[in-house]
Amino acid sequence: MTEPSYVTAVRESYDTVAADYARRVPEPAELDPVSRAMLAAFAELAAPLGPVADLGCGPGKVTAHLAALGVPVFGVDVSPGMIELARAAYPELRFAVGSMTALDIADGELGGILAYYATSAAMASASFTYS
Repeated sequence: MTEPSYVTAVRESYDTVAADYARRVPEPAELDPVSRAMLAAFAELAAPLGPVADLGCGPGKVTAHLAALGVPVFGVDVSPGMIELARAAYPELRFAVGSMTALDIADGELGGILAYYATSAAMASASFTYS
């Protein structure tokens, strides 16, 4: 099956900026209080339900944060460059290259999903820019 051209474009874009992105995206502990509270509440609710997929996990910072909060979590990102950085930074966690639009996960297998930086609303709340 051929992937849509927009997925290829997203992959190429994030591969191009992966190292800069990893340096500039804030650690979860540096987020605003509401964002930190939302992640903590998500962790508390999702942890007992089973594995969580962090979709669009980028360099794995939020994945690692959830794991530290006791969530059985793994990361998925369309960018091999991002996954390479995540694996290097958090070798104890599981990360896979993949698209959130074509996950190889059976119905009922997950306790939850998180797509924190994969939506424009979350990106708008982040305080970083590229120059």
